Amino acid sequence: MRANQGIFRAFEDTLRLTKRPRRATSVLFSLKDLMSRTGQKYFNRKGFITQQLKRGEAWQLLLILLLAVVMRFGRGDLVEYYHDDAMLATLALESADGRRLPLTGILSSTGIPNSPASVYLLTIPFAIKADPRFAIHFVMLFNVIGVGLLWLMARLYAKSRVAFVAGLVYAINPWAVLYSRKLWAQEMHTPLILLGLLLLLYGFLQARAPGRSRRGKFLAQALGLPLLLFAIQFHFAAWSLLPVVFLVLWVGRRHVSAPAAALAVILSILVLLPYAKGLAETLDRDPSRLSDAIGRSTAGGIEIDLAPVGHAIMLASGAGLETWTAPEQLEELASRYPPFWQANFVLAIVAVAGVLACYKRSKTMAFFVSIWAFAPVLLLIPGWTPAYVHYLIPSLPAFALMIGYGVDSLLQRLDAKPIGKGLTWAALTCLLGLQFLQWHAALGYVGERHINYPGFTAPLSKLLPLRDRLRQADDVLVISQGMAWNLHHEVAVWDTLLWEDVSCVRTLVPQGYAVFPDHAFTVAVAPDTPIEPRDSIYAKADLEIFSTRAGDRGYYVFDWKGAPDWQGPSIESIDPVSFSNGVKLSGYGFHEGEVLLEWRLPGRRVGRDYQYSAQLYDEGGARLGQWDARFWHGRHWCAGDRLLTWGPLEIDDSASTLKVAMYTLGSGKNRDQFFNAEVLDSLGNPAGQSADIPLVGSS
Repeated sequence: MRANQGIFRAFEDTLRLTKRPRRATSVLFSLKDLMSRTGQKYFNRKGFITQQLKRGEAWQLLLILLLAVVMRFGRGDLVEYYHDDAMLATLALESADGRRLPLTGILSSTGIPNSPASVYLLTIPFAIKADPRFAIHFVMLFNVIGVGLLWLMARLYAKSRVAFVAGLVYAINPWAVLYSRKLWAQEMHTPLILLGLLLLLYGFLQARAPGRSRRGKFLAQALGLPLLLFAIQFHFAAWSLLPVVFLVLWVGRRHVSAPAAALAVILSILVLLPYAKGLAETLDRDPSRLSDAIGRSTAGGIEIDLAPVGHAIMLASGAGLETWTAPEQLEELASRYPPFWQANFVLAIVAVAGVLACYKRSKTMAFFVSIWAFAPVLLLIPGWTPAYVHYLIPSLPAFALMIGYGVDSLLQRLDAKPIGKGLTWAALTCLLGLQFLQWHAALGYVGERHINYPGFTAPLSKLLPLRDRLRQADDVLVISQGMAWNLHHEVAVWDTLLWEDVSCVRTLVPQGYAVFPDHAFTVAVAPDTPIEPRDSIYAKADLEIFSTRAGDRGYYVFDWKGAPDWQGPSIESIDPVSFSNGVKLSGYGFHEGEVLLEWRLPGRRVGRDYQYSAQLYDEGGARLGQWDARFWHGRHWCAGDRLLTWGPLEIDDSASTLKVAMYTLGSGKNRDQFFNAEVLDSLGNPAGQSADIPLVGSS
């Protein structure tokens, strides 16, 4: 409580000097006494934190947290909101709305679905407010807390100066900041990993230290492992931290409490159970999913890949941010950086020196930090999977700790040389200042300049003017290059940005599909659409263009009071044919080697996407031609819509029947099979697997 008392003395002096009213002074004194009594009651007991803060440490922590807030929340408008973010937001919104509780997350790059753990965490902010910006701020705050947890870990198990340096480095490191500002699953696990490791250290390595209570030990041992197992599910690369867990458990094996261990096992099973069940269901549907993923990873053989070593150097030094944010404009972005920014690579050398210094002080802590930092690197060096820099996000706090040990060791050597110590602090301040300037230069660049994927995508703030424009409509149609939720970002992005404001949001590709709502709607043609927006059948003279950044085509927006007139081939109406999925076939046409089909759609159907088939037969039953294509995905259907689809199918005078069917493709053990949607009669009973349309005079 000395730090608290020192703070209040400073305020008391300030009040006396400024001659504030006596009431303000008395209130402050009362608050001081209350804090003092509270501190003596709770912090002086045998509990988790038994060491009192030394004079100045509270200010150090405050400075670290303030810098973490400035770096993560500063220019909070310049954050990415792209495909993975929006898909996670979709699952979290569905969970928050009570629609479904997912047992798997989004699909990983390996083809194996991720754990739903990140979805469960994101459900918290989305349950409060269905706005991705609020959830992103939640992630930012979560990572600010992570900076504080790293400081606490170093303060308890290293020393004050190591904690101060490590906290500063982690608060300002541009890579740590970059990976603290969006809804990526791997940007949310690090604070939980830090808390889990902190509990393990307390429960197993410090179990017999003076002042450790039985209750604290029990809770730490019971909660540390389940929390870590929950956190490392967020991303497959985080599983490489298991050796750290095993190390702590092995070193502290003699201090294990049997009841705490039993509770830890139970809780661990519970946190793993949803993903285990979801993965089992996935493998039951597709038994070869795992073997296929392993086969793809080992197809080229095992080759040494040193890219992870380069990634570790960049993360430790805070340099090389341009390789991720603008890989096709490296030199242009680097030209915006402050002079001598390359000097930050010195921090990588300091980190290596820090490991050696840590080894001299505590071999256990040195092994702990080393495995934490380098286990993901070693896992990726064999080259069994492409290595990306974000796979090493869990190691960022460990790199900061290493730098803390390195700087502290240097300052110890210069203990009798005040000038040397001053120069060391000045050098560290300059390096961190360069990182600060580098980060803000990168933000300024990505905020104004169009960058091709996989660089920094259009910031969320650049999408908000269009979001505000589209939310004025009750029905929005986005024309894009794709319509698959798990493949094309426009689908998930606009569905979530307009979640509470627009009753029907759908995405359509311009080739082979056209939809005609029976009421007013607004069309947004995305920049990635493979056609010129003015060539769209939804184009009108009165358009608005919403540009995201300089150099992009921007979104074209058109308003319609009703469906536009179809200017294509004529359509022959038929008595509607109902399919068991709710879709109705209401017309057809042929023109210049293409078949045109008219459909009426039911409401939204999420989770099952259909194919459709159009086949021509002659009077003898011989098939003359066939066209198969994917049907418009069910998540885009809105009740009452009229949908047109078309594709190549030649017709001649011998054709007598057009057979139209809808079906789903099998996967996994049902691969190469298809399952038809039944055609229903007027009473709703199955009446066949295709709609058979007699052709009269078609040409």
